[in-house]
Parts: sequence; structure tokens; C-alpha cells
Amino acid sequence: MENAQSIPYGRISLFFVLILALVTWGFYKTYLIFFPSFTGFNNVQHFHGAMMMTWMAFLIIQPLLIRSGKMNIHRWIGKFSYVIAPLLVVSIFLVSRMVYQRPLPAMPAEERIGLIALSIPGMIAFAVLYLLAIINRKDTTKHLRYMIGTSLLLVGPGLGRALIIYYNMSLNDAVNITNYLVMGIAAGLLINDLIKRRTYVPYTVILITILLTHFVWHYRYSAIWQNAGENFAKSFF
Repeated sequence: MENAQSIPYGRISLFFVLILALVTWGFYKTYLIFFPSFTGFNNVQHFHGAMMMTWMAFLIIQPLLIRSGKMNIHRWIGKFSYVIAPLLVVSIFLVSRMVYQRPLPAMPAEERIGLIALSIPGMIAFAVLYLLAIINRKDTTKHLRYMIGTSLLLVGPGLGRALIIYYNMSLNDAVNITNYLVMGIAAGLLINDLIKRRTYVPYTVILITILLTHFVWHYRYSAIWQNAGENFAKSFF
């Protein structure tokens, strides 16, 4: 069994820093480069960016606080996440609604519905993994893994955008590549836990969750998703 003393908190923080670097790389030319005026952007985009950066900061700082023994600050930030995590979910929803409502007359209705499959399943996945992390907050092994799972869901928006901007990939190819990469990371982490005879449940759940989000994206033009997406948009957008 893994115990808190054996967890490499420094390396975990470094892992989160690498994910932050991918996110920064992806959003540099489309958002960060416009600092400080941010001409052409609205409050929804600023809100979403602030929540994403806050969440990444939390992920990076928390393991370092544990390693340095500053548990009171760690717990305080953990309680603050009860506010930030729901706000991040709300920000994803608002951005998805904003994209759906943009006046793009040339885009077919099925394309608009298909785009919902890129954000809403990821939003739900983040909420599920965060809730599992909180439910297991007294079990360090499980809690940490579910938090890592929330970070994996942030790879796609950053890396996918970078692949489109810097390598001229199509949206479909960029999303597929990032999904496969994230699934590969989750599978690798699961295999590592199996080899070391640690609990396999968290990374199994994380891998299945990521697979489901990819499944929805892959079948976004199917009648089932088109009907579900259209009903979702009519109800909430």
C-alpha cells in the first residue's frame, strides 16, 4: 500500500507545471498575447481563463504544501476549491454556450451540435472526478489520483489548440491526438499502479471517463448525440 510519506509530491507538482505549460502554449497566440488590453474578448472568456489558471495553480501548490508540512494552508486551499471547482464548471458551460450562440450562418446545425460534444462531456467529467477526489479526501492515494485526473482533462484545450495553430491541424485531428495522448497517460499510470500493486480503481475510473468523452466526440454526428445535443442546447443555451 502507498502511504503519504512515499508519495513524490515534488514530481507531481512538476507534472502539473508541464500541463500548465501546454495550456499556456495553446492559449498564447489566441489569448495571452493580447495582455493587457485583451481587445475583442468578453467577460466569459476572462472568467474561464481565470478559473483555469486558478485551478492549475491549486494543483501545483497543494503537493508542495504537503511536502513542506504546511497542512493548514493545504486544507484552507482545499476548502477554497469547493468554490473554484464549481466556478470552473460554470465557466466551461458559459464558454460552450457562447460558442454555440455565435452568429455563424455558414455552419450547419449538425456542426453546432457536434461542437457541444467537445466541451459538455469534458465539463461533466471534470465535475465527476473532482467530486470523487473530495469524497476520497481522507484517502490520500485515491484523492491524489482523482485530482491528477482533473488535470488530464485540461490537456486537450491547450495542446489541441496548439496543434491547430502551430501545425495547421484540423479540429478533428487535433482533438483525436490529444484524446489518445491523455488516454495513453491514464493507461500508463494505471499500469504503473498495477505493477506496484497499488489501488487500481482511481486510474481505471479516470481512463473510463476519458474514454467516454472521446466516445461522445467520435460519435458526435450520430442520431443519438444529435438528438441529445439539440435537446441540451434548447434547454440550457
